[in-house]
Amino acid sequence: MKAAILTRYDKNATDLEVREIPTPAPASGEVLVKIHTAAVNPLDNMIGRGEVKLITPYALPPRHG
Repeated sequence: MKAAILTRYDKNATDLEVREIPTPAPASGEVLVKIHTAAVNPLDNMIGRGEVKLITPYALPPRHG
């Protein structure tokens, strides 16, 4: 599957990489959801540029789960 991965903060918000990663296997009690469309909002852009790292210091690349 493809994933957009932020590997470092970039002032111009151009360092987002699209990579092929293994499809995760859901654990017991979980489901795997196929996403057809996704969007980026203004806060996502601020995170990518590092503008909110003093408030919310994300470890890069960000992990969700």
